[in-house]
Amino acid sequence: CLPSACDYRAAKYVANDLKKMVDEDMAHFARMGWDGLRLCLWGDYENSDSLGNLVNNDHLNLMDYVIFKAKQRGIYFLFSPIVTYSSQFPDAMRDTINRPVGFSAHYKKNELGTNPKAIAAQQNYLRQILNHVNPYTGIALKDEPGILFIEMINEPTHHSKDVEGSVRYINALVDAVRSTGCDKILYHNYSQDFNMAKPIAQSKIQGVSFAWYPTGLNSGNTLQGNY
Repeated sequence: CLPSACDYRAAKYVANDLKKMVDEDMAHFARMGWDGLRLCLWGDYENSDSLGNLVNNDHLNLMDYVIFKAKQRGIYFLFSPIVTYSSQFPDAMRDTINRPVGFSAHYKKNELGTNPKAIAAQQNYLRQILNHVNPYTGIALKDEPGILFIEMINEPTHHSKDVEGSVRYINALVDAVRSTGCDKILYHNYSQDFNMAKPIAQSKIQGVSFAWYPTGLNSGNTLQGNY
């Protein structure tokens, strides 16, 4: 999460050179034997506009650098380009000067799957970010071999009672990705509402993502059982 939101701000509290911090992170990850990361980008708040047009700024540039440095370490990605939770949480909720301008700042979270204008913004954003060429690698994200999977939207508000509408929304995101020529494996979140099994099974996605925190966030012990 270093390129955006609270992690980006927190990094700046302790360092001026965030790219050096990325270098250090990747070195640590490599020593730990990691070969995969989930890359979460608050692009729906911080590097897009209300229509979903991509904004090329420091957040996007730092994300590009993360991908570049991870590739050097043999680390692959699950890419989550739409987060849905405020990029100002938790430390900047009262910041009225640096308000996010992206489409998720203009639509309520529960509108993202139902409002035609919000869905159009998400489609536009997905097309543009996947067509974006990483200046450090010279490769568009849609063709980046280091990105294996795309979770198109993180923890969306589901509308499981509207099966037809839910299928239509998921497929709209899939169609936006596929329109770029991207053939990555596409995921949709399941664990926000287990009644989504039927519409998810009817949609065009290839896998589901499951939000499971092994420690229950702050329980102090590992959850037991087969999740």
